[in-house]
Amino acid sequence: MSEWNWSSCPHPISDVRDWSQARRLILRPSYQRQEVWSMSAKIMLMDTVLKNIPMPKFYVQSEIRSRDTYRSVIDGQQRISAILEFINDQFKLKKPYQGEYNGCTFSELPLDIQNHFLSYELNFNEIRNATEDVVREIYSRVNRYSIPLNKQELRKADYPGHFLKVSEKLAQRELLTQFNIFTIANRRRMQDVEYTSELLAALISGPQDKKSTLDSFYENLTVWDEENRHELIEHFDSILQNIETIFSHTATPIPKTRFRHKGDFYALVVALSELLKDGASIAGKELKPLAEDLMLMDLYIEPSSHVRVFSEYAIKCTSQANSLSSRTWRKNMLKNFLAGTYISQYPTSEQVKLFFSIIEDLGNDVGVCPPTEHDCPYCDKEIDMNDKDAVTLDWDESATVFQLQNARLVHKKCSLRECSNHNQRSLF
Repeated sequence: MSEWNWSSCPHPISDVRDWSQARRLILRPSYQRQEVWSMSAKIMLMDTVLKNIPMPKFYVQSEIRSRDTYRSVIDGQQRISAILEFINDQFKLKKPYQGEYNGCTFSELPLDIQNHFLSYELNFNEIRNATEDVVREIYSRVNRYSIPLNKQELRKADYPGHFLKVSEKLAQRELLTQFNIFTIANRRRMQDVEYTSELLAALISGPQDKKSTLDSFYENLTVWDEENRHELIEHFDSILQNIETIFSHTATPIPKTRFRHKGDFYALVVALSELLKDGASIAGKELKPLAEDLMLMDLYIEPSSHVRVFSEYAIKCTSQANSLSSRTWRKNMLKNFLAGTYISQYPTSEQVKLFFSIIEDLGNDVGVCPPTEHDCPYCDKEIDMNDKDAVTLDWDESATVFQLQNARLVHKKCSLRECSNHNQRSLF
């Protein structure tokens, strides 16, 4: 037997169909990976053929058996499988496909389009007389020197359309650059676009589990109503501007805080989105107490923190950080802080208990407001933190924002009396 050799030649899709029908095409040799393509990927490959766009080469091994040529696919089996499935009417052209043949199977295409499809040429590198070891080495080399596409790069190919375009556009917002949300490596492999699309999905439908739902937004919003699209872009920009305004009142710029990290920034964006959608605003508000609360969080949030709620927050940023439950919990915690300024209403019992637990855990740490050792502003008697049932938080009656930083520890009986005197509602 002669040594193995290569040839390079094109074959129309009709040839590949004929090889398959004659059972002389082997699509999944033992060294091949299992099929992993999504339906959207298959559909967009058919769109590639219909638009006569060239695709990368295929590698096959050919051998003569009983005077017939058999071909085993070394590289390209998923593409060939998808093409054969379409020819056999196993799926239709649907989202993310956009064109005049939407909803059609192959046999429902006009005859001239079917012929055009079958005439599309696939370029093959074909090796003959190769041993199994040589073929395995070729497979290894072909895949070793190619960089696999990450999930977002695959989405760009599988789901072209409005949602992708909006995500790409917003990923370039100058404020995101100023906040230092993305690294150079993020932008190189489209991870900035992926993250921005996660934020958009959350603005549309609330926090999402990254692993299970993001593709559905790309698919369902391939075609996206222009008015709704522009409305969401404006909402996104408004959130970024709010973040810029809040952090302009902090001693530390956002790129030097934990809020530049994607888990924290996601929670911050979604919490602000919900508040703004409900008509809340920071226009004309005193922002220093909120800014100081965020700096307190930045200082104390870590897994080993002695402040229980901050420790739990930090753990949820590392353990299943992108799960729906973790993202929702972090968003709600931040929203409780933001609401004190955005809503400008006397805090709910839940918010008071949250703030009180933080003060209790902080104890007499320097810089904590209010300090745990002081006299009640109503009766001038000492606050005893050991008698927790007798102590609560309230705010001066002139307060227009209600943050941890401008709260005060009081005797509960005094607070209830004062609430009655000033016609304020009771906290408990």
